[in-house]
Amino acid sequence: MEIDYVAIGKRIKQLRKEHKMSQEQLAEIIDVSVPHMSNIENGKTKFSLPVLIHLANALGVMPDVLLFEQVNTQGKVRGMVIREIESQLLDCTEVQMLMLEEVFRSAKKILKEYDKKMHEKT
Repeated sequence: MEIDYVAIGKRIKQLRKEHKMSQEQLAEIIDVSVPHMSNIENGKTKFSLPVLIHLANALGVMPDVLLFEQVNTQGKVRGMVIREIESQLLDCTEVQMLMLEEVFRSAKKILKEYDKKMHEKT
């Protein structure tokens, strides 16, 4: 499988802008040069796993969000939803996150029960 560094770079750039962060700020946080950061965002260079982890941490996402379409090319909606959830969690306290986790689990359980009932009718 070929890694699409251009697509990864676009996701990094999009997330950086969502965080209202300049390339210079992100480069400083992850300890790379500004030209290297620019090359990463433009897909002109490969980068190491430690850089990927630093990027994910700096942008407040899991590494798979940056790689997501590489992992699952049919998961565009899933990737979009995960990014939105993560952006909504950025300013939550730990207690709020735990409460939201419980709400999510409950909602998922209800959806599964609904799907099961709908399949029984057919």
